[in-house]
Amino acid sequence: MENKFNIRKSNIVEILNLLYNKPNISRIEISKLINLNKASVSEIVSLLIEKDIVSEIGIGNGSSSGGRKPILLKLNEKAGCSLGIDLGIDYVSFLLTDINKNALAYEHREIEINQNNVVEIVVNIINSLQDVINQYNYGLIGVSLAIHGRVFMDEIKFTHYYDLDKIDLKGELSKLMPNTSFHLENESNLAAIGEFQNSSEPLNNSVVINIHTGIGAGIIINSELYSGFEGRAGEVGHMVLIPNGKKCPCGNNGCFEQYCAIPALLEDFNKNSQTKISTIKQLCDLYKSDDKVAIDALSRNIEFIAMGLTNIFNFFAPDNIFIHSELIDYIPEYLTLVNNKINSIFSKDITLLENKLDGKSNLYGGIHRCIFDFFDRFTDII
Repeated sequence: MENKFNIRKSNIVEILNLLYNKPNISRIEISKLINLNKASVSEIVSLLIEKDIVSEIGIGNGSSSGGRKPILLKLNEKAGCSLGIDLGIDYVSFLLTDINKNALAYEHREIEINQNNVVEIVVNIINSLQDVINQYNYGLIGVSLAIHGRVFMDEIKFTHYYDLDKIDLKGELSKLMPNTSFHLENESNLAAIGEFQNSSEPLNNSVVINIHTGIGAGIIINSELYSGFEGRAGEVGHMVLIPNGKKCPCGNNGCFEQYCAIPALLEDFNKNSQTKISTIKQLCDLYKSDDKVAIDALSRNIEFIAMGLTNIFNFFAPDNIFIHSELIDYIPEYLTLVNNKINSIFSKDITLLENKLDGKSNLYGGIHRCIFDFFDRFTDII
């Protein structure tokens, strides 16, 4: 039988999670939603107000039978702030928010990330935000690092396109900043969490496909992130699309990302054109100007993407598939073209959706993870 301390801790965490996901509710609503008696709810809420993590914000509507109008509650926006950092292959971006997900700072910059500079980059970002962080009651409640590779239990297991798997990144950062809680996760998994948590509609079974230097997937099954054995789920970029095809760094031939990731698309264009390009924007500009080589390269890309997405749909049968790619930013009709190809070749009715969070899904996913972890640790902190 659970002891009283563990039950009370569980109740505190449940109330904090509820206020995070459903702000502006009353004590009586909390009591009904989590099936906890009113006296216990009132006692816990009083403690949370005393500890400056919950605020009373005004009066709600009374019941039709009359009586006193309820006082509404929400998380105190000054309780703490959460930091999400996306460590790309050739860029870093970060987002700092308060505990209610209101953005406080954002930056994106181009820089090559490697084992020799990554610790300094992360520490410098945190230090640059200290003036903002110091204004919050509990300061920086967590830092999430989105890794472009396989991660399991905060440990980087394998990275194809940079060498961050050669260092104990969490260990190195924790030595330098022992009072900061660091969380490492695959960037596609964080993107899936971000889309799931920020959606106004149910996303009980969804897949998020990130198309960058490589291709990865974040998978939501029955409203839970599915990461598989040692974090191996979602490595869809390495399913074989073309038997005996192009060599992949993973050791296989014909992998999905060797035909559909951004470098593969640029390589395809450059191989067939006298004009050499290095960015996806250049390719899309040529496509819009009716350059035949660009049109042909995009056409092949769309056909391969359609094949890969159909395989993914057959594996997981999700309600929808999110596609995160620069291609959609520059060619808004890209998803429609992919969907048309899927329907014409495979007669599949697949719902494709674009990034709903302005390219920041993995940052918001990391922020969610930090906040939920803070709630779990809160009874130890106080």
